[in-house]
Amino acid sequence: MLTRHGWGATLLAITTTVIGRLFGVLELFVLGSGIFALVGASLIWVHSRRISLRIHRQVVPGTLQVGEVARVEMRISNTSRSSSSPLTLWEPVGGIGAATLRLAPLRPGESTSANYRLPATRRGTVVIGPLTAERRDPFGLCSQRTMVAGTHEVVILPAHLDIKIPISGGGSGPMGQHLRMRALGRSGSEFHSLREYVDGDDLRQIHWRASARSETLKVREVEPDGLRRCTVALDTSAEEYSPDGFERAVSAAASAVFAATRAGLRLRMLIGSSYDLRNTSAAAAVNRLADCAVSASAAMPFTAPGGDGLGLVIVVSGRAHSPAVADARRHLSPNDVLVAIACSSMSAVPGVFVIDATDEAEFAASWSALTGTHVERAAT
Repeated sequence: MLTRHGWGATLLAITTTVIGRLFGVLELFVLGSGIFALVGASLIWVHSRRISLRIHRQVVPGTLQVGEVARVEMRISNTSRSSSSPLTLWEPVGGIGAATLRLAPLRPGESTSANYRLPATRRGTVVIGPLTAERRDPFGLCSQRTMVAGTHEVVILPAHLDIKIPISGGGSGPMGQHLRMRALGRSGSEFHSLREYVDGDDLRQIHWRASARSETLKVREVEPDGLRRCTVALDTSAEEYSPDGFERAVSAAASAVFAATRAGLRLRMLIGSSYDLRNTSAAAAVNRLADCAVSASAAMPFTAPGGDGLGLVIVVSGRAHSPAVADARRHLSPNDVLVAIACSSMSAVPGVFVIDATDEAEFAASWSALTGTHVERAAT
């Protein structure tokens, strides 16, 4: 394939040859013929050897979130029987730009390493490649391009904060205190120990087999049911957000997902009306969050049964008065506590714990005040 300089040389050769022929100027005719010969020789030289490279590509670290920088490492090996020419490697990085690398000649079987930085500027799936190698003749008139490696996908996770959910009565904030009182008000189901019977104890809690081996009646003591479940619901209604507001909402949902997993809670993830991930993991949930987008308003499936024990329902929306929060409140079971995370505008709602997430600093301060826990920026 001719380069821009090659096409220019060809045009010059045609012009000088025609002028030399018409006006009988032998020197111009010879010059044009010589340029034609040079272009032809360059084409033959460029295509005389095939580009034969083996590429091993790796992204470090393998898990990446918005705001971090990864490194794409490549191991390049010459698999031909002859030395390679100087090559230019060009690799597009979906939606971000492209990486250009200069490769010195390699002997047969020789390998070398190359790498470039991959900034995580936005969440989602980024496609790297395909990698193209280009060889040019010494005069830059012709080039040969060959695809030497396919594509590689990198999932960039949403940024998140290291927030904590108060469990087992932990946390000094209003939500922590509320969960403690709710837990103490339940009879519990997990066996803790045996103690002697005292007046007023529930006769159903008497352990008859242990009492038969003792001179006094023995009563079962059970641990009060603490927080067991967490549902994180992301409202994807387009009318609730600005572009920045929706990104804050996705980050807040990711923060809640990681917090629930670290607390050992059974996790359920709702993303609009599209996804209902039950008993899921943090990895599966945030991978769905990485590629989610706003959509037309649609009801989320809050109607599924909650399950045993206390549960926490965290609804991430633009406003605390949004239809998604109201729908969650209507379907809230007696065993669940509702938390609304407002990412566009802040307002109080009676009977609902409301988190201000109109910016990252407010989100951290509001969550810390509500739960009585420390909040910091989290790494992947």
